[in-house]
Amino acid sequence: MKLRELERAATALYEAGTSVHLVGPPGVGKSDIMPRVRQILSAKYEEEFGLVCELATIRDPTDIGGFCMPAKGADGGKPIAFYTRSPLMPTAEYLAKHPRGFFFVDERNQSDPLMQKALAPVTLWKQFGTDKLPEGWRVWSASNRVSDGAGVVKALTHLVNRERIINIEPDVGSWAVWAEEQGIHPMYIAFAKQRPGVVFTDEVPKHGKSFCTPRSFVSASRLHSQLAGLDAAGNISMDLPSDAITSELIAGDVGEAAAAEMFAFFKLNEHLPTIEEIKADPLKAKCPGPERLDAAFAAAQIIVHFADAKNIDKLWKYVERLPKELQTSTAQALIPKSGSILLNSPALTKWMSENRALINASGR
Repeated sequence: MKLRELERAATALYEAGTSVHLVGPPGVGKSDIMPRVRQILSAKYEEEFGLVCELATIRDPTDIGGFCMPAKGADGGKPIAFYTRSPLMPTAEYLAKHPRGFFFVDERNQSDPLMQKALAPVTLWKQFGTDKLPEGWRVWSASNRVSDGAGVVKALTHLVNRERIINIEPDVGSWAVWAEEQGIHPMYIAFAKQRPGVVFTDEVPKHGKSFCTPRSFVSASRLHSQLAGLDAAGNISMDLPSDAITSELIAGDVGEAAAAEMFAFFKLNEHLPTIEEIKADPLKAKCPGPERLDAAFAAAQIIVHFADAKNIDKLWKYVERLPKELQTSTAQALIPKSGSILLNSPALTKWMSENRALINASGR
C-alpha cells in the first residue's frame, strides 16, 4: 500500500479498532505518516487527536508494565506487591485533553523478543501494566522488513494474528506532496520524480556505507539548501553548489553513487529560468523542450514550489509550454499543495476541464 492510500483509509482503520503494524524499507515514511493521520482524523472528528511516539529499541520491558514494588499489607497483614505506573503511559491530563489518539511504537520488530512480549498487552488491549488507554485511542506500530538488515527479528505469532499488517510501498507521488509541504528543495523533488529508482531503493546495500533512502535524501536536501542560500530576488536558489567539499558532504548522506547522479542532474540550472523571469513573461521565459525532459521536470517543480493564488494564472501559462505529461502531473501536484484554493484560477480550471481524460488516465 502507498502512503497516500493509507491516508485515504485512515478513518476506516481507526473506526475498525484493530491495531495496525506498518512494514516497509528504511526511510520510506512509515514514522512520518503518523502526524498526517492525526491531522486527517482531527479534521474528521473536529477535535484534536493525541499522538505519542516511542522507539521500542531504546526501551526496556519494565518501561511498559512498570516495576514490581513491595508494600505493606493492610492492617499489618502479609506484604503485597504493586506495579509502578508505566512512564510510557500518557498522563491523565493529556488523556483528558485528548480522548482520542494514537500510541505509536516505532522499530517494534527491531526490539528483542522480551520487549515484544512486554508490548503484546499494549498491542492487544492498549494496556500498560495496570493502566489502560481510553477507548478512543489506537495502537499503531512500524518496523523494517527482515530483508533490510536492520536487526528485525521474527514477530511473535500471537501478535501477528491479532493486528492488521500493512506493507508500505515506496511511492514518489506521495513523497513529493509531503516534500513540498516540508519545503524540500524543488531540484531535489524534481530529481526524485525523474529518478525514483535512486531515491526509493528496494534493497538495502550490504556494504555498511551511506546509501540513499527518502530519509537520507531529505537530510541531504536540507544541507544543500543551506549551502545554496537565496538568489538575488530573495527566493531559494536553484543554483545548488557542486564543489568538492559540498559533493563530499552530500555523499555522506546518500552515498557516492547517488550523489554523482544527483549532481549531474543539478547542472540543469543553465536550462532553467528563474521564478522572477517566469512571472515577468511566462510566454518568453526560457523553457526546456521534449529533448530535455530532465530540465522540464525541474521547471515543473519550480512552478509547484512557488505557485500561489496571486501568481498561478501567469505560472500556468508557462506550464502549458511544457510537455503534456508534465502539465498533467503539475496540475495534480498543485491541488493538494493548495488545498484546492488554486482551482479558483481560471487558467488552471480551464485546462483541467479540457484535459479531464488525461487526469483520470493517470490514476491519481
